Amino acid sequence: MTKTRARMAMALAAAGLMASAGAANASQVNNLQQFAPNYTFGDGAKGFALTTSGGPIDPGVIVGFNPQPDPPGFGDDGALIGLLNPADPLLFSPAVGGSFTFLIGLLMPGDGSVLPLPDAPNADGRTGRRYLIDDHVVDIGLFFSGPTSIDPGSWVGFNPQPEPPGDVLGVGFSFQAQGDPFAGFNISIDGNALDFALAPGVPEPSAWGLMLLGFGGLGAMLRSRRRTALAAA
Repeated sequence: MTKTRARMAMALAAAGLMASAGAANASQVNNLQQFAPNYTFGDGAKGFALTTSGGPIDPGVIVGFNPQPDPPGFGDDGALIGLLNPADPLLFSPAVGGSFTFLIGLLMPGDGSVLPLPDAPNADGRTGRRYLIDDHVVDIGLFFSGPTSIDPGSWVGFNPQPEPPGDVLGVGFSFQAQGDPFAGFNISIDGNALDFALAPGVPEPSAWGLMLLGFGGLGAMLRSRRRTALAAA
């Protein structure tokens, strides 16, 4: 086990997995299906393009979990993602403590808008919000952890530049102390929890622009779509 992976295992063992995933024992931690980044954001930060299944629509998702400032290609592979529980992906950073960003881009297709900012995580490191997007109820739950909690005063929303495709939820935050942080998330659409898998053959950001042009007449619809933030359930 590498030093980075050993730190990840220690962090997971100390903090536990998300409630829906249940308590993790040592064997579960060590056998997480961990994958290297398969996507590069426009600013060079590493991330993950994921396919989705299980919902009335399956938009696909782009996710980033990056230390700030984030040198492109941080470490050998950047963050890793664990997909042992397909409904509750976990992201692990090789960085130690400090400031981070977390991005989720929902490809429905999207126009790069930033979704309303959820509240800072509670004492358990969890937060989330419900949205109405294209007449679908979308629940996004986020989970952040480390040896100590996130500093709530550091929790801010931002508009990623250059924006990745999709309707993006972008937040920045700092942990209260140095540590080996990780993050998790889940998404349900109309009450159906989505499962996630690593997307094969992911195009680079420049290719996304050409793909989005292909939607043509959808532009007017995208500009008029409703994005109403509802109270969290």
